[in-house]
Amino acid sequence: MNYEISKCEQKLVSDKQIEKLTKVVKGGLLTDEPMREHTSLRVGGLADVIVFPENTDDLRRTIMYLSGERLPYFVLGNGTNLLVRDGGIREVVITLKNGFKRIKLLEEVKSNRLFAEASAPLVSLLRFSMDHGFSGLEFSAGIPGTVGGGLVMNAGSHLGELKDVTCSITILNPNGQVTVNKRECLNFSYRNLEIAKGSIILSAVFGLRADKKSRIEKKVQEILIKRKETQPLDFPNAGSIFKNPEGVSAGKLIDEVGFKGLQIGGARVSKLHANFILNLGNATANDILNLIKEIQKGVYQKTGTMLEPEIRVVGEAV
Repeated sequence: MNYEISKCEQKLVSDKQIEKLTKVVKGGLLTDEPMREHTSLRVGGLADVIVFPENTDDLRRTIMYLSGERLPYFVLGNGTNLLVRDGGIREVVITLKNGFKRIKLLEEVKSNRLFAEASAPLVSLLRFSMDHGFSGLEFSAGIPGTVGGGLVMNAGSHLGELKDVTCSITILNPNGQVTVNKRECLNFSYRNLEIAKGSIILSAVFGLRADKKSRIEKKVQEILIKRKETQPLDFPNAGSIFKNPEGVSAGKLIDEVGFKGLQIGGARVSKLHANFILNLGNATANDILNLIKEIQKGVYQKTGTMLEPEIRVVGEAV
């Protein structure tokens, strides 16, 4: 299959700046990196530069250098709620996956409070809480992604959301300052957390409640079984594509329009759960975007409801 050359051929980051970045970022960097290797949908063009700071000081130096050079940056979580367009990303991509994974019990504060860094997988946080006999995170069973990405999108389900258990979040501001933001100062909403542009979540503290490990594990297993029965796991996907309109399921609306199994190129609406779009193996980002538009159009024409994407779409078109 032939593709057009990206409309944005001019790179934002010069070779000289890349050379400087290799000295600034101790964790290393990659150039012309396929973003399909960093997203659960397995699509997306090349990132001109992706950097891997390994600790807060490394990250702060990176941010300060990029700010001084007036280079825009994009913070990549685990890529599980992300669609990168086929033209790739011109901004400097920052990923914390080479560090920022610590999880620990804050015994000096309250015995039911857990500290977790931004790149720690939600599955690891849930396992840690279960092992220590703490309940409250069961709703996150089966939700992919990291603590930082999960907070940014206020990950959750009808059983609960991260906002329900968040005590505070530590954030690195674009000017290099680190601030601790208490729950009452945080503006959570459905699948969103408002933070200043360019800010990066470093860690968070979660408040849980003591319970028997066996009871927590039983509840988690029940949730995982239900997810396996109702959600497709056999092809790359990004989880729920659309937010649920108030009082109704987006998947139900899509199903009622008859779009289960609808396919464009290598992308298909799941026959198991209509709010999932699958990459059958050769999908492009454009296939998925066209399928999203088709779903929105069909649902709106039949129900008058315009579905709002839950996934984040970034990058350049081709």
